Amino acid sequence: MNCDLALTQDLCARLCHDLGGPLGGVTGALDLIDQTPEAVEVAREGMEALNWRLRLWRAVAGAGAGPMGRAEILQLLDGAHAGGRTRIDGTALAEAELPADAARAVLAAAMLGAEALPRGGTVHLSGGPDGVRVRPEGRNAAWTEALAQEDAVAGRSSGPRGVLLPLLLCLAEAAGWRVLRPAPVPEGLDALVLRAA
Repeated sequence: MNCDLALTQDLCARLCHDLGGPLGGVTGALDLIDQTPEAVEVAREGMEALNWRLRLWRAVAGAGAGPMGRAEILQLLDGAHAGGRTRIDGTALAEAELPADAARAVLAAAMLGAEALPRGGTVHLSGGPDGVRVRPEGRNAAWTEALAQEDAVAGRSSGPRGVLLPLLLCLAEAAGWRVLRPAPVPEGLDALVLRAA
């Protein structure tokens, strides 16, 4: 798979977007700190959100992330989604440690699952070292249409909003895993499956 310059550029744009929101909130709160006592708490919450998003993106897209077990994976995902409408259920995820590339792929797949929940809900993670299933559950849940498009499956990005899928494919390939696209089901969403090749 060719992870090209367009993917890199789209990833950088996505990072700026995801980190810019909390940073803007912190900046706004600091501007009001002399006028409103609550501004300190707003700034603190914004910094915490920024910290967790940065930690998650560093684990997914940065170099040097090591093997991770269930606790580390869930801590990163829970921290990045704290206070939001989406929660992560990893009770069916094995405690066994995953190699670094596989753990990064699981994180990216869970992030993609969260994007499938525009009105919030739960991303269910299950499986272990041989493969992981990611199933979003919530109102109006819908996998990205890019999952059905060959461009995304070939690793080409469709822009900053669609960067997670080609990134996931690159990470899965590095881990020696395959990504099995969800099949249409009458009710709810089928799971996205990562499986050792």
